[in-house]
Amino acid sequence: MTLSLPLQDIAWKRVVFLLLIIIVPNYLVMQTQVVGPIDDRVGIGTALDLCIILPLLLYFFGFRKRVSWILLCGLVFFGVLLANWMIPSHADAHLTYFNVMVIVLEVGVIAFEFVLFIAILKRFPILIKNYQMEKTIHHHFLLSFSRAIQQTFTFQNKRLNKFGFLLRVVATDLAAMYYCLFSWRKKSQANVEHVNTFTFHKDGGYLGVFYMLVHAMVIEIIAVHIMVAQYSHVAAWIVTIFDLYALLFIISDYQAIRLSPVILSEKGIHFQKGIRQYGFIEWNAVKAISENKKSPEEVRRDRASVEFALHGLEREQAPFVIELNRTVEMNQVFGFKKSIEHVYVKVDKPYAFRDRVNYYLGM
Repeated sequence: MTLSLPLQDIAWKRVVFLLLIIIVPNYLVMQTQVVGPIDDRVGIGTALDLCIILPLLLYFFGFRKRVSWILLCGLVFFGVLLANWMIPSHADAHLTYFNVMVIVLEVGVIAFEFVLFIAILKRFPILIKNYQMEKTIHHHFLLSFSRAIQQTFTFQNKRLNKFGFLLRVVATDLAAMYYCLFSWRKKSQANVEHVNTFTFHKDGGYLGVFYMLVHAMVIEIIAVHIMVAQYSHVAAWIVTIFDLYALLFIISDYQAIRLSPVILSEKGIHFQKGIRQYGFIEWNAVKAISENKKSPEEVRRDRASVEFALHGLEREQAPFVIELNRTVEMNQVFGFKKSIEHVYVKVDKPYAFRDRVNYYLGM
């Protein structure tokens, strides 16, 4: 059982099929009442489907490899949210038991996080020391902090080491709060580093997309809260908290993009795309950089790749592609990982970037 979850391990067709066969019939029964008036007995059937059956089916059949029980808790939580939204108030007498179940799960998770926090607190001085050392090597916050965590919390018991995934999730949350709340006076590394830094947010339409997303999220938070509150005030506040976190994530992601350019060093390419992707590619893993002849749609379909690029409402052509001579692992949001073989590049100064890459490859 693993805590990390590469996206390629998700059986998407099975997941969609399971969602359809469980959610659609229950929606028709609860919301449109195709089988006639409903009562508490019908409501508890839907609650069982959404809170127990659906999470178990997704957990055991929605993934190609066995995943963590923590994900099962998340699926149960998702099912309870669905049940609170779907089951009308006149048929939700038994839904309280499932809401209590989620509260118990949350208390358990909070207790576990408290124990984890105590363990972190005891090793905090070592963590700070390792982070300061990693920062001089990897430059960007997320990779430096993740490497510091890996060094600080390595245990002899291999099972305990699996919980490093949770700490990488914590790193993402800390990065979201830092970039959103505490980094507005910080200067971009492109201004304080050297000529080997390359921004990728100035030449493009992503700023407009960012403003559009923030505007849409603010409207959605208010509208969804009012809509869900008609069925359940508890569910309304739960959904609102998630929406607020999504808004925090969008703002911090753009701030991280602004402050974290691509950096070339004598050791390799340092990359942090907001707080969604980050990693380091050594020069001995780079085969060449060449003109990209693939269309934006072909690039999008290349699953073994990442983009040093941001797009507006329409995807733009990435002028260059970096070919790797071996598979490199790239970190993604919330501790997920992705194996890549190509890197498509669309920075603000693409030809200067190509020349510097060729310079290091020729050394």
